Amino acid sequence: MEELKIDISETNRGKEQIIINKKYKYNYSYTKKNKSKVYRCTEYKTLNKCKSYIIFNDEKEILKYDGVHNHFEQEFNAALSLTKYRIKKEIKKSSIPFNIKPKRVFNQISQDIGFICPEFKSIKSQIIRDINKQLPPNIFKF
Repeated sequence: MEELKIDISETNRGKEQIIINKKYKYNYSYTKKNKSKVYRCTEYKTLNKCKSYIIFNDEKEILKYDGVHNHFEQEFNAALSLTKYRIKKEIKKSSIPFNIKPKRVFNQISQDIGFICPEFKSIKSQIIRDINKQLPPNIFKF
């Protein structure tokens, strides 16, 4: 079995997402009685009906992994998810979201990831939305 590089991200709805080897995304599916968590390939509910899955224990150690996919790698989608997640994390870490320069954060994260990254324009609106969510409800940014 090849060495797995595991990154943790989150879906647009805030649920945990696992990215394997910066190519395949797995969304949280359910928790078993023994507290292990099952993640299914994001292509599970598409026409591909991909059966690939990964099971982790509480310490995020792999218990079982079926990495046979019936679709192509999704390097760009994985990069997009990782980039958005890391930008959200930077925004949440900041106590003053006004001071965040989205382009600078994006460039830094792109260098850290070191592979295909989405264009800044494609995620700019989402970054601004995340910044605005951090603002108190009675403050508006113009």
